[in-house]
Amino acid sequence: MAGGAKLGEAGGLHWRINWPLLALAGVFLPLTIALGFWQLGREEEKAALLAASEASEQAPPVALAELDRAGTHSYRRVLVSGKFDNQRTILLQNRVRNGLPGYEVVVPFEEEPGGRWLLVNRGWIASAAGNAAPPVKPVEGHVLLSGHLYSPPDEPFTLGEEQWREGWPQVLQNLEPDGVAERLGVSLYPHTLRLDAESPGALTVGWPRVSVQPEKHRAYAFQWFAMAVALVVLSIFANSNLGDVIRRLWRKSDE
Repeated sequence: MAGGAKLGEAGGLHWRINWPLLALAGVFLPLTIALGFWQLGREEEKAALLAASEASEQAPPVALAELDRAGTHSYRRVLVSGKFDNQRTILLQNRVRNGLPGYEVVVPFEEEPGGRWLLVNRGWIASAAGNAAPPVKPVEGHVLLSGHLYSPPDEPFTLGEEQWREGWPQVLQNLEPDGVAERLGVSLYPHTLRLDAESPGALTVGWPRVSVQPEKHRAYAFQWFAMAVALVVLSIFANSNLGDVIRRLWRKSDE
């Protein structure tokens, strides 16, 4: 301690350990660095997802019957023929477009021939007066649909448990395939079909490929790394007389 005091008197740098602050920095410094690298990893994932989706959407469409159930076919363009089960429509709530509240309309669809069932997202429709669920015009008869398959890359965020009610349409927050299949009493194809604009039954279509662009994750990573640097700098100031040394040097430079 005496040596440290002499150094301080001589204008040099010495340490004065603040154990509580040092322990706090020891906890949060690895956390901020880890979160920064996690965001960089998310940036890479989103960039790869965008590249894969663009390649899939540019490929010529194939018949849904040619694809197996077990494969990963998100964003694959497909054609499927059959008919809508208009009596059992699902409305996904809290979908906002151009600042307007609304719903996404999802309808079970039976492939013919083949008898496979899948959920078809017809697109967005604005809320009725008082934010009520709007009437949805049915699509009758045998139709040929075109669109791309979709499965969410992450678990959808849901506030509490989904509330199923008697009768249809059902108003839900997100699609949970197993729960929907149980309610419908059928086995569902694991991907949802999102319709093209020219497809029969299409409403207002068009979906962002990812919820957060890769550049946003890079910006988040920069923020976390900046916090880590700030934490290191603050820890140095809190555990040394660096502030006094800088002030003395500043005063000398003004003399």
